[in-house]
Amino acid sequence: MTIGLEIIKEVLSLYNIKGQVTTVYDFIHYRDENELKIISKVDFTDRDSLVIKFVREDKHPSHIIESQSAFSEYLRSQGISTPRRYLSEDKYCIQYKLDYMYVDITVEDYIGEEIRTLDAHLAMKVGELMGKIHTLSENGNCLIGQSTIFDLLGYNEVSGYNTFCELSETHNIDVTMYQKIKELYHKRLEKIRVHWNTLPRFATQGDISINNLTYVGDTIGIFDYNIAGDETLVGDMVLEGLLLAYEMDLSFGLTDNDRASLFQHFIQGYLTERPLTVDEKNVLSDIYSIAFAFWFTKIKYDEHSLEKLIERNEKEKVGRLLHEIYTSLVRNDFDEQCELNWKVLGS
Repeated sequence: MTIGLEIIKEVLSLYNIKGQVTTVYDFIHYRDENELKIISKVDFTDRDSLVIKFVREDKHPSHIIESQSAFSEYLRSQGISTPRRYLSEDKYCIQYKLDYMYVDITVEDYIGEEIRTLDAHLAMKVGELMGKIHTLSENGNCLIGQSTIFDLLGYNEVSGYNTFCELSETHNIDVTMYQKIKELYHKRLEKIRVHWNTLPRFATQGDISINNLTYVGDTIGIFDYNIAGDETLVGDMVLEGLLLAYEMDLSFGLTDNDRASLFQHFIQGYLTERPLTVDEKNVLSDIYSIAFAFWFTKIKYDEHSLEKLIERNEKEKVGRLLHEIYTSLVRNDFDEQCELNWKVLGS
């Protein structure tokens, strides 16, 4: 369905927002029988634009949306450039009947177009931003009540390990190498588990990609807390840093060969804002090695991934990729890639 002007005006009145609406544009418009997600930009003649979200999703209940909104507002109150969320009486998230279903609604400021490409300067600035957010969350003891999609020991959308096991067990690949890789993986994982419950774990924005960032003057602004949740801060740093560096579109003149350097810049930016604890340092290389070895596009989806190489029966390339995965698990690649100097970085 289209969100008509009358519906927009009614929602605005529920939040006691006045203004002359000119246009409504949907960034996202999805609906099936049971779920709905419509994100609309509303322009006015006499005030700045707003974003209204209409959501009905089992994985995003209203109490979580309320917690995400409160976290966003806390960060804004502490100087992070993020959209203001509006209150309807004392709630950020309210229910509204849309046709035959009740949906959850939030209203926030529109702060600008998303950033399109990544370079070294931006990678550093995004690292600094995440470091600031993590520090504020830790200092404020912020918790949302759910995990993110980057839980190293739980649901992790950037891990290809399960697919790696499936491919290795159902296709004719080097059994000896496969077993060596599995053994190294579990050895690294057990080292992480020893420290896991002592690692700082607080609310995070959960999706720091360039598509959720914008420039507000010279400042980096961040929006979209749709999957914000509680996560170990060091795990969030590594997994989201890899996602930023290895999956985002690159600025003109950069190639895939620059992605490791972009990750370095991100990490260095982060560490200038938030030094790691002793326990976080103890698991840093293990988290990185597991994440990088089984990065999801390395195992699946990409044209040069393990899955595609097996499908094309490119046995020599399969062997080389398995050796690369093995090497990633053997070496302390994080220290080598990031050229860490803890004293210089104030850690």
